[in-house]
Amino acid sequence: MILQAKTVKEFLKSELDRRIKVNQRYSQRAFARSLGLSPGELSELLRDKRSLSLKSALRISKAMGFNSTETKYLVHLAQVDKSRKSGEGEMLENLQEEEPVDQGTLSEDVFHIVSDWYYFAILNLVDCDGFIWDAQYISSRLGITKVEAQIAMERLLRMKIVSKNEAGQFVGAKDFVLSPSGIPSDAVRNYHRQMMKKALYALEMNPVQDRDISGVGFACHPEDLEAIRLEIVEFQDQLVTKYSKSRTKKAQEVFHLEMALFKITRGQGSENEKN
Repeated sequence: MILQAKTVKEFLKSELDRRIKVNQRYSQRAFARSLGLSPGELSELLRDKRSLSLKSALRISKAMGFNSTETKYLVHLAQVDKSRKSGEGEMLENLQEEEPVDQGTLSEDVFHIVSDWYYFAILNLVDCDGFIWDAQYISSRLGITKVEAQIAMERLLRMKIVSKNEAGQFVGAKDFVLSPSGIPSDAVRNYHRQMMKKALYALEMNPVQDRDISGVGFACHPEDLEAIRLEIVEFQDQLVTKYSKSRTKKAQEVFHLEMALFKITRGQGSENEKN
């Protein structure tokens, strides 16, 4: 995680190590390409022979999908590193004393709410018929431990994502929004990783009537991806509004729609990632 790194070198090395654990054939050359760096530039950064330029820092930030806070922190690390290499001790000291990020937006509460799948599941379960604000009930409905349920309940109340209405019922906040600038990219990645694992489990274990896992392959130009993303978001909003927010029947179960759009071809200007 970028916000835990003390130097640019430490961040790059930890991220490369993480990717190699996922794919043992993954190479430093592929890593450089994914970040928009030349192999030589990445090699020198990893060997602490070069300082990260602002242009390269912004390129890395975009490639990694960093939010604004993470981007500012990477730029901060690059500035500190450059000062150290140039021998500007006073400048380095000032940079180290400066608070580079708003830590309040990156609290442990926010990280867990985004990162752990069952927080949003509880928020949806609140809308189901017969819901009980009880750790044992939530634990049995979602297949999590009672301790996980208790911690999640406390955190949701503390963040005011769930509250008690005038009738004494627990309800989800209708206007609660997590600012994208305050959501660590690691948390988002971890959430989708968990949901993809649950999708694989559902494919093997859930009865057909409780799942619908399908996909379609098609050819398109990469420049159309942003428009496709926007249409997917619009489709998801329409679906939720029609079957959840504007429903006439009381909800009974919680479902999750995980849509994946990714390139499966190689070549045409990009080298094989194992090289």
